[in-house]
Amino acid sequence: MLRTVLTHVSVSDLTDEHAEQIDALVRDELRFPDRETYSLEHGQKTYRTALVTYKDPVTGEMRYGIYDEDGATRELEDTDDEDEANARYEELVRARAENLGIDHNDEPECFDASDVDGVPVKD
Repeated sequence: MLRTVLTHVSVSDLTDEHAEQIDALVRDELRFPDRETYSLEHGQKTYRTALVTYKDPVTGEMRYGIYDEDGATRELEDTDDEDEANARYEELVRARAENLGIDHNDEPECFDASDVDGVPVKD
């Protein structure tokens, strides 16, 4: 079952201390995510969704974190079920793809990189 670790729109399912410990682990794991979709702006990743694996610092169990940020907010959910994590990752990427607009050159926006089939990616 998905649990909310970090959010700006609801309440975390964890204590602040537990969430902060996981956030630190996930930030480290984001250097080499298991899966990732992102856009670049001025060489920096923006609109990023990633899937990472880590060991929960409190329970010791392996967890799959689904990280999502858009420059203004960061959200992190996790689960102990790899299939559920992959499904949630793809759901977030596809939802973001549906909301892409038109860039300053009047071209459809697309991601710089993605491993999700069917979403728009730059050549």
